[in-house]
Order: sequence, then structure tokens, then C-alpha cells
Amino acid sequence: MRKLIIGCASNYDWSTLQYWCNSINQTGFDGDKVLILMNCDKDTVIRVEKAGFKIIGFNKDDDGNLVHDSKMPPHVERFLHIYEYLRKADDYDWVVTTDVKDVIFQSDPCKWLEEHDAGDHADLFFSSESILYKDEPWGNQNLLETFGPYVHNIFKENIIYNVGVLAGRGFAMKSLMINIFSSCMGKPIPICDQSTFNFLISQPPYISTSEYFGSEDGWACQLGTTVDPAKIEQFKPKLLEPSPVMESGRVKTEGETRPRRDFCIVHQYDRVPAWRHLIQMKYSS
Repeated sequence: MRKLIIGCASNYDWSTLQYWCNSINQTGFDGDKVLILMNCDKDTVIRVEKAGFKIIGFNKDDDGNLVHDSKMPPHVERFLHIYEYLRKADDYDWVVTTDVKDVIFQSDPCKWLEEHDAGDHADLFFSSESILYKDEPWGNQNLLETFGPYVHNIFKENIIYNVGVLAGRGFAMKSLMINIFSSCMGKPIPICDQSTFNFLISQPPYISTSEYFGSEDGWACQLGTTVDPAKIEQFKPKLLEPSPVMESGRVKTEGETRPRRDFCIVHQYDRVPAWRHLIQMKYSS
């Protein structure tokens, strides 16, 4: 079975990338590991390669640093580069892509999906932010600015799913990557990947071919809405699920309606200072 974890980053050095890379390695993941680096210093490139990751770069300057001059926001452009990698690669059974700056893995994501029989009934897997668009100020405004008042008024009632944690069958992920990228083109604002993604996955065929995980399913937590101490008092009355907890150095589901379990993927841990310290100690090198 061919498996891939792939990320994309621009202007980060090893001090930022180490937690993502080391956490993947600590899970025992034995598939392909790829990091697309659009702008990165030579020393970081060496560290990432030593960690066992294949690097996709573009140009080098005279000092050996990777450089990529682009006017496109990197969090939108990444979908083009991931698509291009998948287009040229042999087919993968599983593909996982996440943000790099603020994501760590607590277990092998492909094993998690297999153990939960996810592949038996869906091709793509999304993770909830546990809140509706209308109740999350940044997302709500982003949706309005991306699509205008007509679409916003209808889709503000939807649950937000996070574009920074995506997984699925290789063929489906390849299609999703180019669909997100192409759908972002021509939008009135540059930062439109989250709103565009959410609009796409609220429509067929995605609604019949995808699994929409809640936080309590244990797949991925989105701490920016569910735990961030700067926002939790505002968001808590609006949350659709319990907040994750930290227990014995592991981020876990609250376990209100089912047994408490480790999250496979932890996203936005840097927004929770007490947890960030513990996580960075565990995955630093």
C-alpha cells in the first residue's frame, strides 16, 4: 500500500518545521514523506532531508538557499504544487496533507483511517472546527468577502471544516487539490482557501463521497476555535462539541459521550501557550 504525507511551506526554518517533521517520524509512519519548500535556507534543507523527507524546491540562489518568487499567497499556491506532485507520481492509496507551521501528529494517520474503516465508505476526510460560520467572526467575514452577501447568507449556517487538515484516497486528493486551487483564482480577496474549500465540500459530489469528522471522533482537533484561551469564552456557548483536553502530555477528546481517546492530528497548538510548550518540548530536536 502506497502512502504519502505531504506539506508545503514558505519562509520557515528548522525551528518551525522540526515539530511537524519529528512528530511524523515518532508515529512510525512508513510511507513517503514530502515537503515542498518555496523559500528556505540551506541549513534547514539539510535538516529536513536528514529527517527523512523528500524536498521539492524550485530555484537556488548563489548560497544554496531555496527561493521562489511568487505573488500568490503560499497557502493558496500550495494546492497547485501538491496537485502537480500527485499528477506526476504513481497513484497513492492514501494521501494526507496538513499545514506545517502548527500541526503535529500523535499517531500514524493512515493507520488511523484504516483502523476506523474510513476507506470502506468514503474517499475524502475532513475535520470540523466545531462551530458554525455565523458564529466565528473571522471565518464569517472571510466567507462574505469571498462570495458576497447572497452566498454568505445561505452558507453561514454551515459547520466550518478546516482546510489545513485533509486526507483521502490518492485519486480523490489529487482532484481536490486542483479544484481548491482553481476555485480560488479570480476571487476578490487573496486569502480565500478556507472559504472556497468549505463552499466546494458543501456540494455534490463531495457530500456523498466524503466523511465529515467531528472533533470527538478523534481524527483532528482545531484548537483555534475549541481551546484558544483568547477566544474560548466567546466561542464556548456556540461550540457544537466539547473542547479537547490535555492529559499526560497527549491531546485527547473530552470523552463526554464516548471513551476519551488521543487525537491523531493536533492543529493550531501554537494558540494554546501551555500546550504549545509541552508539545514543542516533545518534538524538538
